[in-house]
Amino acid sequence: MNDTDALLGPWLQRFLTHHLVIERNLSRNTCKAYRDTFKLLLPFACVQLGKQDYQLAVADLSAELVRRFLAHIEDERGCCAHTRNQRLTTIRAFASFVASHDPGHVAWRGQISGIASKKTTSKPVPWLTVDEMDALLDVPDRTTRHGRIEHAILLFLYKTGARVSEATQLRVGDLQVGRRDGGHALVTLHGKGGKLRQCPLRPEIERVLIELIDGRAADDAVFLNRRRQPFTRFGVYWVVERCAAQVPALAGRKITPHVLRHTTASHLVFAGVDINTVRAWLGHTSIDTTNIYAEISLKMKAEAMALCDVPGPAPGRHWKEDRDLMAFLNSY
Repeated sequence: MNDTDALLGPWLQRFLTHHLVIERNLSRNTCKAYRDTFKLLLPFACVQLGKQDYQLAVADLSAELVRRFLAHIEDERGCCAHTRNQRLTTIRAFASFVASHDPGHVAWRGQISGIASKKTTSKPVPWLTVDEMDALLDVPDRTTRHGRIEHAILLFLYKTGARVSEATQLRVGDLQVGRRDGGHALVTLHGKGGKLRQCPLRPEIERVLIELIDGRAADDAVFLNRRRQPFTRFGVYWVVERCAAQVPALAGRKITPHVLRHTTASHLVFAGVDINTVRAWLGHTSIDTTNIYAEISLKMKAEAMALCDVPGPAPGRHWKEDRDLMAFLNSY
């Protein structure tokens, strides 16, 4: 192994630009998440080791340094254990990549892999009731052009369960609406890793989209802002958060485009749609990801059944009066 092979920079560039993009075919947003971990780790390592970033070697990212980095992002940056574990997963993936191409780093990879993840508690999935969703959809002023666009964005996210990236990448040519052959209206969504999936469109959202794209070219973005530019991720987030802030029932709750995606899935499950269909609808690779919505449905059904429970017969006497039982417990 020469000095160049030992340097961190070339390995990191190859990992981010070739391995993640070409070999694993990860989405642009996922690659950015991997990159962000090293944007935090490298400056931390430079300060700890007194080196410049171009001087860092792979071995400099020792298990002890990584542990200090993880403690740093929790204690000083205020990150939660879930974020800490995500950063660790990225570093492990990088270590596995390096070791798979250079056996000289296998021992180092083993030390990195030995860093334990922290136990986390799963947060309840946030979603909106039908009344809350209707109130959110009523916020945009549909007498104005921009209000109609904002309403279309909210309705599209809800009716399709699309990710925010899928909405911003949507082109007029991805829509099959106003069909004269009697076929169902459809939208083609460009999901993670370049995967495509089609989602049916209900008449309500079909009518809104037909009006929105009238006279537009197939390559045009469907959702355009006030400056006639395609909406960005941040623009869609701003629309959802601003509209949610005007719904009294949602006061104090953080409503994002992903909450609308959860809402779509939850409402599908409540309507009796089988979980595998919901998985395909959302574009999940694994059914395990979608099972969280089935758990929500079961919890709600259990709560509803509890309201219908018939009280059982009253006990004949209080347990404290059962002297034989207490005598048994005292002598056990």
